Amino acid sequence: MDAHITLMPSETKIDAEIHIHLKGYTKVRVSHLDVEKTGLGKVIRRGRGNFLEIMGVESGLEVVLRERCQIILDGEEFTVSSIVIASSLLNKVVQKGALTRAWVDRKYDGIYIGFRKAELESLEKLALKEFGMKRLKKLQPQPQM
Repeated sequence: MDAHITLMPSETKIDAEIHIHLKGYTKVRVSHLDVEKTGLGKVIRRGRGNFLEIMGVESGLEVVLRERCQIILDGEEFTVSSIVIASSLLNKVVQKGALTRAWVDRKYDGIYIGFRKAELESLEKLALKEFGMKRLKKLQPQPQM
């Protein structure tokens, strides 16, 4: 997905990859959004994933951290209080001015965002409409002889 990431409050733009993963599409168990940049996961303390506020902003959505933290990306140190994911597509998941909460946790190369049901349904519709992705049909058990 084409998106731009900005670390707040410094308004520093970073290169990161954004991926939509859909439940039932390959081996994904829960639909979610990945933001991948080595070192970015340090905004969440190990074992401390949390339900965090996600705000719809004009450029996309903003993940508000519980507390400011220091991270190092590409050898440079940053103070981070929130992360803005700028993509007009994401305004279809969390509309501008809307506020929700989502499970945000760290992963080896970034963070993942596990939305609530309403946002997940919007994310799945977006993935189908924009990228042609849809859940795989559930395999039916074979009758036993």
